[in-house]
Amino acid sequence: MKILVHDLNEEDFSQLGVNKSGFKVINASAASAPCVGCFDCWFKTPGMCKTNDYLQNSELWNSEETVIISQNCYGGYSEQVKKALDRSVPASTPFFTYRSWKIRHIKRYRVNRKQLTVILYGNFLETEAKAAERMVEANRSTMGFKKVILHMINNVNEIGQVLK
Repeated sequence: MKILVHDLNEEDFSQLGVNKSGFKVINASAASAPCVGCFDCWFKTPGMCKTNDYLQNSELWNSEETVIISQNCYGGYSEQVKKALDRSVPASTPFFTYRSWKIRHIKRYRVNRKQLTVILYGNFLETEAKAAERMVEANRSTMGFKKVILHMINNVNEIGQVLK
């Protein structure tokens, strides 16, 4: 399964001409609740968020390939994309292991996670670009992807070219 998470409005997203076949598209700007940090997904209902909304069954943890499109926010994801990614906490357990020489949560599901592609758009300071590089590498390791690709672009209109 392939997942595409984005924070674009529907008009901008449709103008990109992205071939959506094969992708489950998650519009992070859609109405959804943030993770409340209750950890019921670890203890009471393992693997399942108790919040019943658009992101409850997003299956962010069940993808071989994930594409994230987000506005640059100080070298990180937009609020909407961060909220969607936070809701993937059920994919891990409350237990820890070493992975990539760092302490990481043990993954709940065994998925062959091949590639994480992150497209950040907007203006970048040098410090933000360095922060983005560290962030996506940490995401790769934490989420268990073998490979990560980061594109930092200035204009939303360039996203379609990057995805081809």
